[in-house]
Amino acid sequence: MSDDTVQGAHVPPYQGLYDPLVAHHARLLDPSHVRQLAGDSPLQPTIYVTDSVLIEGDPVGDDATTGFCEWLRTKHIEATPDERNARLFGDRPDRTRSTKWVTPMRLSPAPGHAVDIDSWSLIQEYRAAVGRLADDRPTPSAPPMDTDKLITTATKVGLDHLMYTNSFGQTMTLGGTMTLGGTMTLGGTMTLGGTMTLGGGVRNEYAILGRGGRTPLTYLGPAPVRSKRAQRPLVVLLDTGIGDHAWLTDGVQVDPGPQGSEPERTGVEHNKLEGVLDDFSGHGTFIAGLIRQACPDADLRMIQVMDSDGFVAESTMINALEELANAVARGELKVDAVSMSFGYYPEAADEDKTASLYSALKSLGDDLGVVLIASAGNDATDRPMLPAAFTDIGALTSVGATNPNGTVALFSNGGDWVDTYWSGVQVLSTLPMDPAVRPKSPGSFEGSIQPTARTRWRDQERETLDPDDFSAGFATWSGTSFAAPAFLGHCLQRFLDQPRKRPATLATIVRDVAEKHHR
Repeated sequence: MSDDTVQGAHVPPYQGLYDPLVAHHARLLDPSHVRQLAGDSPLQPTIYVTDSVLIEGDPVGDDATTGFCEWLRTKHIEATPDERNARLFGDRPDRTRSTKWVTPMRLSPAPGHAVDIDSWSLIQEYRAAVGRLADDRPTPSAPPMDTDKLITTATKVGLDHLMYTNSFGQTMTLGGTMTLGGTMTLGGTMTLGGTMTLGGGVRNEYAILGRGGRTPLTYLGPAPVRSKRAQRPLVVLLDTGIGDHAWLTDGVQVDPGPQGSEPERTGVEHNKLEGVLDDFSGHGTFIAGLIRQACPDADLRMIQVMDSDGFVAESTMINALEELANAVARGELKVDAVSMSFGYYPEAADEDKTASLYSALKSLGDDLGVVLIASAGNDATDRPMLPAAFTDIGALTSVGATNPNGTVALFSNGGDWVDTYWSGVQVLSTLPMDPAVRPKSPGSFEGSIQPTARTRWRDQERETLDPDDFSAGFATWSGTSFAAPAFLGHCLQRFLDQPRKRPATLATIVRDVAEKHHR
């Protein structure tokens, strides 16, 4: 895989008062204020990139792609195939593929024009035009238009959804912002990050320090020990990266993401004036530590696709997966499993006319035999979250979360599309630590929030718990983000521990363990 494998979305670095929707050129789709087509299934809220669409078709030379671009030009909008995606298409090996290629298209005003670009409105206009052409008896109110003739080959077009991680930070954006810092009374009042709003339900308790939120911890046990085996399973992670940690050196490779983004170093990328750790800094390091604990002999390859805001465009993920599939198909990589701790809610159930992440996942999983594990989401809903709810991808297993006592975590999504449940609350794992393992040294993973009390006595420095000082390298955290890799790590170790005679495949073990722990 090339050095620029995981360059993130096309969005340039965002300066100013940080808002992830602004930074990613995204907006909320509000069903009460958007264009709808007659006969469509009811719309649901989702978050999408406004200046990008996904189209089922080749980046160049495809009649469907060309027709769509020509149709857009009548709206004074230029559609340009994503450069990286086009390169991946050109470099793809010759192999049988069960799904068509999906091309992200970047939208911009045509030279000399000023237009409002909204991908959802354009998609609905295109689908209406396709519908008019397909209707043998057009109604007087909706006759074919001259511009419809440009659509010689109709294609699936979809939103470029903005996906996000499935863990509890201090704030979560789920179609809106919820602040989960909080004021707590412990023999007095102390402020830990700001005012806590729990209007989203009692599930938000899991974001509070010590009750499920990212909490510093001292680990007293031994480090995971790797054996001398020659053949090791390779797990690919798609997340925020992996920071420095004594447990995560041997057998760990990180493909860096957008230049300048280092969410696994200091942890402060978006709130530098306040110095507060970003909500999802350390997310990738935490996930890597979970797999390393459960299966020390597994090798890890981290593809950094997001920074510490926890968001990633669907188009960015498609490119990362297609690059991975190319490498697997050429025999450059032997990937056993991919762990995915992110997702999005689709706006409608009629996926038959929507280009999406499905194509790349189906190709990598069912065509190339890579095991896919996806977190189910943290919103206490049975509304399907993708990619976990792609139920017709045989290689994919969706994982919800359980509490330490074995009950299902209140926040965990549920439904027939959730395959299994695994420990995902107050789980212990790694966070970035100073390479010299010296607390409070430069580069330590520590935010600006301070202990509520500090004093000196007989040359001793004494203080209460510093709630965002993770320089010791360990923490507890909660989310289906962590249930999924913990489940995968357990399955990998069972795969390695089985007798050599007639060994089961990893896919078989995953299916058997998932069925045993299904609720």
